Amino acid sequence: GPQHFRAKPPSAAMDWSKCCASSWSSSLAACCSSDQRDAADDAVSPSLKGLPQMQKPTAEPMPLPEEDELQEPAATSWFGAASEPVPEPLPSPPEMQISGSTSSIGVRYTAHVDSSKSQQIGVDFEVLDHQNCLVSMVKKEGQAAEWNASRSPKERIRRYDCLRLVNGEGKGSTSKELIAMVSESQASAELTLERPTVIQLRVKRNGSKLGLAVAASKSHLGLLVRGVDANGSILKLNEAQDVDYIAPGDRIVAINGEQLSSQQLAKQLAADEYELTIFRYLPE
Repeated sequence: GPQHFRAKPPSAAMDWSKCCASSWSSSLAACCSSDQRDAADDAVSPSLKGLPQMQKPTAEPMPLPEEDELQEPAATSWFGAASEPVPEPLPSPPEMQISGSTSSIGVRYTAHVDSSKSQQIGVDFEVLDHQNCLVSMVKKEGQAAEWNASRSPKERIRRYDCLRLVNGEGKGSTSKELIAMVSESQASAELTLERPTVIQLRVKRNGSKLGLAVAASKSHLGLLVRGVDANGSILKLNEAQDVDYIAPGDRIVAINGEQLSSQQLAKQLAADEYELTIFRYLPE
């Protein structure tokens, strides 16, 4: 836009046309004092001398209207007349919805392995969760494989089973402590293991934040739920309905029935609607 300047007092030799131009005015009176205007009159072009001066028109003052003729101006705003209806705010999206069911309850069983044999036990464990020591693999050869071959499916050592006790001891021990107890056992070792409780959750996020802190398992045992955010929708639903839909220590092992890698499972959690398969281990 145009820039406005403050005019300086002109000197006697000042060019009046420049004065007016610098102050963005169309007459000398706008930027000159009375003495300077007199000097300026002598500098006016001779062709303009002798012309009658323009008289200002005189007008009768307009009478004020009577009180009963006064009207309040219509209230307006930038967006139109105030009488226009104010648009209602858009409805907020529905909150996240979760419904679930339990397909099987975790149970405990005991497996016996003879640690006096030169043959290895043949079981790998995962210690990502300090409280739940999970079986990540049962090898084709070893004492565990021999045990499984002679037992019913309910008594076989399986992947995702949780090691709880060694020879009846180890309650409250960490995952690493339990593994050390297995390796230190002299003769036969009695392993108490627990099957996971299987929970199916149907989740419809509706754009809501889950609020889960998860850790990826290098042994491909799904996603470990490390924590539930206090500001997330999961914890709000847990507290509102007094149900632990998802809790720390749970394992997300499949989405829509597919057992995917940990990285793929994490990506699928960003979708809006899905079904989760969760393994939960009962506390001591």
